[in-house]
Amino acid sequence: MPTADEVASVIIARSGPWLDAMSLQKLLYYVQAWHLAITDEPLFPEQFEAWKDGPVIPEVRLARKEPATRRAARQDADRVALGAETSNLIDLVLRTYGSMSAEELSALTHVEAPWRDARGELPPGAWCDTTISRESMAQFYRAHRRLDGRTASDLAASGVQVSSLAAVEPVDVDAILESLSREFHDVGEDPWGGANLALGQHDGAERLGCADTGA
Repeated sequence: MPTADEVASVIIARSGPWLDAMSLQKLLYYVQAWHLAITDEPLFPEQFEAWKDGPVIPEVRLARKEPATRRAARQDADRVALGAETSNLIDLVLRTYGSMSAEELSALTHVEAPWRDARGELPPGAWCDTTISRESMAQFYRAHRRLDGRTASDLAASGVQVSSLAAVEPVDVDAILESLSREFHDVGEDPWGGANLALGQHDGAERLGCADTGA
C-alpha cells in the first residue's frame, strides 16, 4: 500500500508544472474517496481531517508546504508502485476534477456529506481535526456521484479504465450548488451547513472563510 505522500507525488507529476497546496489536498481526497467507493478499501493508510477549508491530511500538508515540493519536475513518481487500475483511477479523478480551481474544489467538498458530517454543528471558521469517516466517503460517492460518467458500481464491475476524451464529464459545481439550494429551500434548511457558502460564492477563498488557502 502506498503512502498518501507517494500518491500525492503521482498527482503532482500528472497535473502540470506546478500544483497549489489546496488543490493537492482535494485531489488526493477524491482519489481516496473514489478508491473507497469502488473497492471498499483505502488506497493509502492516512486519514483526512475536516479542516475549515475542506479535507486535509496533516502529514501531506506538512511535507508539501513549500512550493518546491509541489513542482512536477521534482517528483519521482515512477518509483511509486501502483497497479494499472489505481493508475487509471488517478487519471480519471484528474480528468474529472483537475480543471477546477482550488476554491471550487474546496467549495465542492463543503457541500458534500462526508466533510459536513464530520464537522457537525461547528461554525464556519472553527478549527476541527475530526477524522472524516471512510465509510461515509465510500457510501456518499457510491450513491451520489459519477466519475467519467460512470458510477462506482459500474467501475467496479467493468474495471477502472480510461475512456475516450469525448466521454469526460467534469464536475459542474454550479449545477450541484444550484440543485442543493433548491432542495433545501423547499424544506427550509441551510444546505451549506458549516461551510458558510452561498450560491455563486465559490469563486474566491475569502468568500469561503479560508484564511489559510494552503489547506
